[in-house]
Parts: sequence; C-alpha cells; structure tokens
Amino acid sequence: MAKKDYYEILDVPKDSDERTIKKAYRKLARKHHPDASEESPEIAEKKFKEVSEAYEVLADKEKRERYDRYGHKGVDFGGGGFSWDQFSHGGDVSDLFGQIFGGGQGGGGMGDVFSQLFGGGQRRPDNRGDDLRYDITLTLEEAYKGIEKEVEIPRNGNCGKCSGSGAADGGSAKTCGTCGGQGIVRRMKQRSFMQTITTDNCSDCRGNGKIIDKPCRDCRGSGIVAIKKKIKLRIPPGADDGFRLRMRGQGSAGPNNGQKGDLYIIVNVRKHELFQRQENEIILDLEITPAQAVIGDSMRVPTLSGNVKLKIPSGTQSGDILRLKGKGMPDITRPSLKGSQHVRVNVKVPKPNGKTRKLWEELKKLDSEKPSFLDRMRNTFG
Repeated sequence: MAKKDYYEILDVPKDSDERTIKKAYRKLARKHHPDASEESPEIAEKKFKEVSEAYEVLADKEKRERYDRYGHKGVDFGGGGFSWDQFSHGGDVSDLFGQIFGGGQGGGGMGDVFSQLFGGGQRRPDNRGDDLRYDITLTLEEAYKGIEKEVEIPRNGNCGKCSGSGAADGGSAKTCGTCGGQGIVRRMKQRSFMQTITTDNCSDCRGNGKIIDKPCRDCRGSGIVAIKKKIKLRIPPGADDGFRLRMRGQGSAGPNNGQKGDLYIIVNVRKHELFQRQENEIILDLEITPAQAVIGDSMRVPTLSGNVKLKIPSGTQSGDILRLKGKGMPDITRPSLKGSQHVRVNVKVPKPNGKTRKLWEELKKLDSEKPSFLDRMRNTFG
C-alpha cells in the first residue's frame, strides 16, 4: 500500500514555509495524541506517528529537499521505517501539552508524556488501567427518546484490603534495583553507523520504580482486584447504530493506585419492523387502495412519537412520498431539532371478485372512451 503524501498528511501546500508546517503539526499532534484524542488508542497512536513522521521530514531542510525530489525513497529512514528514536524535533513541541493540559515540571501531566515519547525526560510508569468496551442494544424507540439506565460493568478496581497500594500491613515499597527507581530500562542499539538508545518499562517493577517487600495477599501486590461496578448510563436522544460514548475514568483501575482507564459505550440499534432510518430521516411504507389514491383520504399513520393524521391527496400515484415534518429522529447534538418522516405510498391493486368485477369493467369502459396519451400521439402524427 502506497504511503500518503507528507504535505497531504499535514494538510499544507507544497510551498509552505517552516512556520506554517510547524503550526499544522502542533494542531494535528494535539488532536491525535493518544492520551488526548477522542479516537480509539490504536487509531490515535497510528495517526500521531504518521503526522510526526511527516513533520520530521518537512521540518528538516535537507530531508525536505530529498523528499521533494525523490519522494518517500529519498527519506526511507535507513530502510527500517520511521521510529520515535529518529524524531529530532521534540524541542519544537515539547511545551505543547504542558500548556494545554497543565502538565508542568514533575507534574505528571501531558507535557511529561510528550517529552517521554521523544526521550526528553523520565518516562511515566506504565500503570494506567485498561480501557473497557460495553455494547448496548437499543430499539429504535429507545434511540428516539434516549435512555438512562444502570448497568453493571466487570472491571478491575482498587483492592479494599490495601487501598490499592499493593502492600500488606507492615509492608513498604522499596526502590527497584533493576531500574534504580526510574521505572524504565535503557537499551543501546547499533543501526549502521548510528547508535540509538531505546527505553522500555522495567519488567521487575512494572514501570513503577518501586518493589513491594510484603505484598498484599488479596491482590498479590498489584493493588487491583476483579469487581463489578454499577454505572449510571445516559444515551442521548438520536443515537445511531455505531454511536460511541466515552466515559473517562470509568475503565479498570491501574496497578498500585494507577490512573483508571476509560469506558467506551458502543450503541447498536435494532432493526425496526415498520420504520427505516437514514441518519435523522425516517421512512415508512404505506399501502393504500386505488379508491384512496383516486379520490384522496385522511388516515392515521404511525410515527415514533405516536399516531398522526396524514392527508392523502386526490390523484396520488404509487411511489409518491408524503412528508411529515419534524417526525423523524432527533439530532444527537440538538435533540430539539428533528428530521422528517417520509411516507412512501404504494397503491395496492386488489384482485376483483364477483361483486367488484362489474364495477371495474365499467371503470375500464369509461377509461376507454377517453383517448389515451398514446392514442392522441397516433392521431397527431398518423
């Protein structure tokens, strides 16, 4: 699969100056950072790395010249593809997340995460809890009105015995001898003529920098146990199939009082026996008799908010669509704004019986006395 153009990734013209490229990257880095994005962690991480690779090339005069001349082959990063240890512009944006999210020196905020990604500081312990997914199925009526209900979510919670610390009574956390309390171990790699240093979480202390000498028996020193948590769930009116709701901090607890993950609620809407949905519009198929189509009628039809009166105009044709304004689905961002319900008319022709056959024959006779459009054309051009 061909790689995307770097200018296209950053959404900048090819003649952009350094300032424009940097501004574009900062905007996209903020949008796709895995700890700040509304996207799934996998998608956010992929996009964040993609925009960083593009910036690494376009922010460097020499690399940009090679790219403009030879394309991706001119900047293949030594044949091994782009990796974080090759990102040389961390200083250009190291302040970005600290400014936005309030992360400061030693504050454990977003600025720390960003600098850790590029090796500019001590890495944060990897003790954040897991994100969880909960699928809920709604009827179309429930999606129309929105719901509030309490659900039970299995997840990891803080151990009640040790209050999440992982240490039993009398136990304490001591500095890890493997990583010296940093929570990370560094490894040197030789790549051609270039040496790079990579960092990984310490496996002995799981990135915490400390080891508990007397672990809690209930949680075996992890600080977490399996629990079932009741959560009040609110799905707003207008949710469509595939709608995703993110509940921050409602996922699993992290080891040793680590940060809780997030809970993602995924909505599935069950197919309705009468209504078809197209975004905020509702479609209803309605059968009427030939007499109703010819003469017209007034009849009650179902909607998601109850039955309403619908006027069938005289001369309605099969396939005509009659609109009921404001009887569709609510807009999920503005529930007071609703789409329309479109009633698609189908004229059902009955099979004649002994009583009705003569009437149909009389109607046919009356119709034949009036020249058809085809007959009039024949007379005109014959």
